[in-house]
Amino acid sequence: MSESQPSRLRRLRDTLVPTRRAMLNTAAILLLLAAFRPEVPLLRPVHSFLFVVDISMSMHTRDMHVDGELASRAEAVRRSLTDALREMPCGTNAGIGVFAGYQSMVLYKPVEVCSHYNELASTVGKISPASIWASDSEIAKGIYNAIAFLEEGDRETQLVFVTDGQEAPPISARYRPQFRGEVGAVKGWLVGVGELALSPIPKIDERGRQIGVWRSQEVAQADPYTTGRSTSTGSEKMSDAGGGKINAEVAARLQSRPGKEHLSELRESYLKLLAEELEFGYVRLRGGEALATQLANGPASAWRWTPTPASTGLGVLALFCLMMAYWRSNLSPLEWTIHWLLWPLRRLGVMPRLRRQKDNATAV
Repeated sequence: MSESQPSRLRRLRDTLVPTRRAMLNTAAILLLLAAFRPEVPLLRPVHSFLFVVDISMSMHTRDMHVDGELASRAEAVRRSLTDALREMPCGTNAGIGVFAGYQSMVLYKPVEVCSHYNELASTVGKISPASIWASDSEIAKGIYNAIAFLEEGDRETQLVFVTDGQEAPPISARYRPQFRGEVGAVKGWLVGVGELALSPIPKIDERGRQIGVWRSQEVAQADPYTTGRSTSTGSEKMSDAGGGKINAEVAARLQSRPGKEHLSELRESYLKLLAEELEFGYVRLRGGEALATQLANGPASAWRWTPTPASTGLGVLALFCLMMAYWRSNLSPLEWTIHWLLWPLRRLGVMPRLRRQKDNATAV
C-alpha cells in the first residue's frame, strides 16, 4: 500500500529539520565561540572627524548649562565632546585641535575612538581659553586654516569646528576673508555654542580668576579694514577687495553689533552663512549624545573593511538553536529548563547517585 501524504511530509520534516541533539551541540559551539569575542571584517561606512574648538575669550561667557548648573561655553564644550566621543561607534576616528587668533592647531591627529578614548578624553579635558595664544578671534580664517590642513593631509576626515561664531575684531560685509581652497573637497560641520541673547564676557587673569567683564572701550567695535588696519597676513585676499556693492542680506547675516561687541552671543546666522558657502552642515550644540548622533547620521568619510565584534550575532544564533531544541522536544518550558539546568550534574554522574541514595532510603 502506498505511503500516505501526511506520512511523507512527516518524514521530509524529520529529514530536513535538525535533531534536538544537533541543535544543542550547535548552540554549545556558538556560545563557546562567542566567549572568545571574535571579530569579522565587514564593509561599513567609516567616519573620521577632526574636532577644532574655539578657545577665544568669548568662550568664557557663562550662558550654557552642565548638570543643571550655569557654566561657561568652554565647560559645556568639554563635557559635550567627552560624551560625544564615548557615544561614537567603534571604528570611528577622531582628532582634537584648538583655534585662536586666525590659526587652528591640531593637538591629536584622528585615531580610533574606542582604543584611544582615554587619551582623547584627557586631551579634551585640558582644552581651555586659558591657553590662548592670540587675543583676536577671526573665525572664518580659522575655519579656512583648518580646511587647508586637511586638504594637504587627509581629505577623508571631516572638520567639526566648534565655536560661538563671534569675530573679534568685527568684519565688514565688503571686506570679508576669502576662501581660496576647493569648496566641497573637505566635508565638515560648524557647531554653534552659546545662547542667542547677549551676555557679558568675563575678564580672566593669568591665574584663571575672573577680575570683571570686558567693557566697550576695551574691545574693538568696528572692523579693522574700514579703520585703516591691514589684514592678518600681507598676502591675504578679501572677498570683495575691489570695494564693490555690499550685499544687504550678507551684511545682516554677519550679525555685527557696533557698540556691543564687548558682549557675546551665538552668531548662528553668520555660522549658517559660512556653512552654506563651504557646503558644510550646521548644528547647534545641545549635548554630546545629540552631537554624536548628528555626526553619525551624516555622510560617511569612507567605506572600509572594518573588524566588527561577532559575539552578539553568535549569541543570537545560539538562542535560536536552543529554541529549536525545545521545539523538537515533548517537554513543557519549565521541564525543559530544569532538564538542561541539571545537565552538568547528569554528566558528572551526580544525579544517578542521588537517585540510588533516595531509593535506598525508601527501601529502609
